[in-house]
Amino acid sequence: MTYVPPERDEPSLDQTRQLEITPPPPIPSQPGLDAGPVDPFAGQVLAPVEPVEPKEPRDRVVFQFVWEAILLLLTLNALFLVYRRRDDLFGDEFDGLVDALGAHALYLTPILLAALAIGLSLRLGAVNLAVPALAFAVTAAVPFETDVWLYMGYVAGAAAVAGLLYVLLVAAFRVPAWFAGLAVGAAVLAAVPASFEFATPDPYTLPGQPNGLYLLGGAAVLAVAGGFIGLAPGMRDGFSAVKRLADGEGERSASSVFLLLGGTVLSMLLAAGSGYLVYMYGLGPIEGQSSLNFGPYGTYPTAIELQLIAFAVVLLAGTSLWGRRGGVFGVVFALVAVWAGLVLWGQIVFDAGVNSWQASYSQAIDAGILLVALFISFALDRLGRPKEAPEPDDGVYTQEMTPFEPHTGAPEGTGLFEPTLPDATAQQR
Repeated sequence: MTYVPPERDEPSLDQTRQLEITPPPPIPSQPGLDAGPVDPFAGQVLAPVEPVEPKEPRDRVVFQFVWEAILLLLTLNALFLVYRRRDDLFGDEFDGLVDALGAHALYLTPILLAALAIGLSLRLGAVNLAVPALAFAVTAAVPFETDVWLYMGYVAGAAAVAGLLYVLLVAAFRVPAWFAGLAVGAAVLAAVPASFEFATPDPYTLPGQPNGLYLLGGAAVLAVAGGFIGLAPGMRDGFSAVKRLADGEGERSASSVFLLLGGTVLSMLLAAGSGYLVYMYGLGPIEGQSSLNFGPYGTYPTAIELQLIAFAVVLLAGTSLWGRRGGVFGVVFALVAVWAGLVLWGQIVFDAGVNSWQASYSQAIDAGILLVALFISFALDRLGRPKEAPEPDDGVYTQEMTPFEPHTGAPEGTGLFEPTLPDATAQQR
């Protein structure tokens, strides 16, 4: 007999309960992400980070300022020695010490301008050998204009044209900087005899000599201002770009070409101004014994070429022969120190006589000063270079790793799993 359960049609008898399921709220979409399945175990999506370029290391200028402090002490010591012998040096020639310093400052201004021109060429990293040649050519050329101020405009125009020719050879034709300067310098010297054809036969008068302290002070302000500008990291990076361009390794970008053009033309103008001051004020050796017969204005055996003394002053100031690096006050300090040494040495040679050993070794001392200046330039360039950054150490691959040695005989109860392989000769069940 089969049991048939009664039918339950009444809804009140249904004891089952329907679950109410509320759907989760929608996940807000993020820009840049595709709408797709969301991993509940995934973390927060990181926003893309732009790569940051590492900062270029900067020069260590502290060594340059340390040397300039030493140079300042040497300069003050040399000035003190000149002050002690002021009567022997300037007593019979000038009315007082101020007049003597004014006259000597006028003779020092062309040397400072020539040093600034050479120093700017070195800082650019494109050594322009036409700079000293132009300073000499202006003094040797015969003027073809009676108005000295109008003639100055012609000289400035010639210097600008020479600078443009140098930049054209270096930047456009990729001629090495030293050879381009040599070629432009040869062209400038070749133009000196040609200027005789255009020389004016009319007589002309030169202006009287002014107080040289004002001219030297203006040139010193220009030197210090240029030193501060060259101290800026951006400007030094521009000098490095110009050096790469001159060496044929860098691209001819607009900024490097314009910096080369502006720096070269400015250095040419400074060199032309150096030679023009010598011409306009008639600076040169004076007949008889005079304290003004020093350096480029002296006679044998104490005479020094303008180019040589300008290079010595620039390198003593700490200007690098490899470009980029240089000082602020060093050119002014080195110029005054070298001037004091030359004036004192000239008096020593005069007191000892022409046939003395002082006169015989005078040129050797000048060469020794240049060699010392080369050593100072080399040392400051090496010390002033940026400190090499150490390689990043993340501590992952730098620790010494020991090879893995498996445990052969572990004691009982250590919890190590020691599988036992079945014996091949055992009876299989």
